[in-house]
Amino acid sequence: MSTAAGSPTSLSEITPQWLTGILGRTTPGVEVAEVTVDSVVWGTATKVMLKVRYAANPPGGPPEALCLKGGFDDALRALGHRGYRAEARFYADIAPALGDVVPRCWGTEVDDGEGQGGEQGLVVLDDLRGPGVAFGRPQDRYTPDQVAAALELLADMHGRSWDRTGPGATPWLVVGSPQYRTVVTGFLSEAHWAAAMERPTTDSFTPAMRDRRRVERAMHRLWEIDDAEVQSLAHGDPHIGNTYLVDGVIRFLDWQVACLGPWSDDTAYFLVGALDVETRRACERDLLQTYLAALAATGAPAPTFDEAWAAYRRHHLHGLLFAVCPPEKQGEDVCRLMGERYAAAVADHDTLAALGQ
Repeated sequence: MSTAAGSPTSLSEITPQWLTGILGRTTPGVEVAEVTVDSVVWGTATKVMLKVRYAANPPGGPPEALCLKGGFDDALRALGHRGYRAEARFYADIAPALGDVVPRCWGTEVDDGEGQGGEQGLVVLDDLRGPGVAFGRPQDRYTPDQVAAALELLADMHGRSWDRTGPGATPWLVVGSPQYRTVVTGFLSEAHWAAAMERPTTDSFTPAMRDRRRVERAMHRLWEIDDAEVQSLAHGDPHIGNTYLVDGVIRFLDWQVACLGPWSDDTAYFLVGALDVETRRACERDLLQTYLAALAATGAPAPTFDEAWAAYRRHHLHGLLFAVCPPEKQGEDVCRLMGERYAAAVADHDTLAALGQ
């Protein structure tokens, strides 16, 4: 990974010279003759789809279609969003050990913010809009086999970083994503919670789930338990909207909140959010067994099924807060659908009681 002052923070600053520099760190001899912006997907992290013409490109070098991901929204960058730099560090330091779990990366760059543009983190990835590739959507119907295969990928990542080993030994990784916990704290404020309870995204909440103080106490208890558990590399936010599919096989995107955490948070959050309620109820025990078998295959000391089931019950609280996410961030229909899935899981597994509430 390169640390550079003056990294691009606007589309006009994406020049052939700059792109040659960042690509040349992983592909010596590459030279960009021309780069044009094909399209832009604005968001917390903006995806800039690029078309590139090369003056020189060694065999096995980057393709003509690339995705540049980073902070190109001035307002969000001004708020001190740290995910851009975190994701660049993830792709530089951790992703090479994970193989097909993540998109192919062609270069990373971090700007510490001392220049005029403010802090920035940039990642150059394959453009994933090609044939056979689709982005995950909660509205799509996924099969248990698709979810099982994705759980095996998570188990492999967790197992190979078990107890902060392997890719989990990276010095900058912290226990629990500070960004996630800051966001959740804001979601649990009185004003935010009251407004969320008036939206259709929380129609599926039971009276107990509507009790802000009860949910807040349960969440802090969950964090206490999580912080005392064995820590592994965790995605931190593996909902289906942070995935893509290659010929129907699920892979994981958006590693801005990668952290150290217990295996059960990624697992429960992904499993429940990826399936409709009835399918999840019918196959969740089998899917958890699939995950545990894959975890044991890495050599990690997998928990017993009963231990795993207790941890699985606790972690539906993470997903429940999807329903109180501001609808402008994820879309009201998505927040409602995901809220229904997680609320059903919280009710089915009596998650609040499992956390002493």
